[in-house]
This record gives sequence, structure tokens and C-alpha cells, in this order.
Amino acid sequence: MPALFALALLAACQRGQPAAQAPDRHPAAVPNAAPSPTAAASPVAAPAPVAAPSAARDPEVVLAGWAAAVEARDWRLVRAYWGHGGSDAGLDEAAFAARWGALKAPRVTLGLAEEEGAAGSLFYDAPVMIADGKRRIAGHVVLRRVNDVDGASVEDLRWHIQSSTLAP
Repeated sequence: MPALFALALLAACQRGQPAAQAPDRHPAAVPNAAPSPTAAASPVAAPAPVAAPSAARDPEVVLAGWAAAVEARDWRLVRAYWGHGGSDAGLDEAAFAARWGALKAPRVTLGLAEEEGAAGSLFYDAPVMIADGKRRIAGHVVLRRVNDVDGASVEDLRWHIQSSTLAP
């Protein structure tokens, strides 16, 4: 579902109109959010993994892509959403996959994020809850990119995960 949301959001952004919220986005505080009743009532096919992290200019689209990768259990891609091709995650690919691989059927709920700028960078702080069966993991994911400044690399300009308090 997050992949469909990302496409709807992207299409709406191109038309200059607001996109409808995905069913699993709740404006309420994420730690208290419950999984969508429709998610439990009808099975949904896992989103197809994407070959590379989203390079969208909209952090909400990037975060939705990350959420789709988590739900698809594509740990290589989930790690790649971190800065510098995943190396900023602090774990190599095998260790990252081992840690996140404990999630068997994750469903990601994204809360309302806050975007702010500071010292030449933009930050997007989003509350996130991952439901995995009866287990709930709540925390924050902070995306970052530098402002459009001369000399900024493609990696600097890409929204990427800078930090997370999620502990799978």
C-alpha cells in the first residue's frame, strides 16, 4: 500500500494538487496508533521491492519508499535509504539484514512529520510504528538533505536517513 501511496503522491505533486492520504497514515501520535482494520481484514500482496532508494525531492515520498521496502523485507534496500549507500546505518549488509530480519511480517505506519531547516540542511523527522504480529516498535526516522548549494554532491542532495530510534 505505501508504494501505491507514493505513486499517488507523486502524481498529485506533478499536478500541483494534494494527494489523498494512504490508509495506513494516521495523523494521531504513532506510538498509540493501531494497525488499520482493513489491513487485518483482507490480505494484501507485499509491495514489489524497488531496485534503488527513491531520489524524490519530496521527503514524504522517500519515507513511503523506505516503508514499502521494510514491508517487502528487502533489507538491502532498507539499508540503502541510509546515507552513503547504507554505510551510515552503522552496520554492514549482513549485520543489518540479521538485525532487521527478525521482522517477519512488518506493517509500517507513518505519523505526521515535521520538516525544518538548519545550517544549510533540511531535516524531516517522522514518527514511525512497525507492527510485526503482536510486537510493536515505535520510534522516529530523521531524513536529511543539504539545501541546493554550489558544490553539493548528488548524495548530499538526496533525502536519506540520518538517524533512527527504531530498534527491530
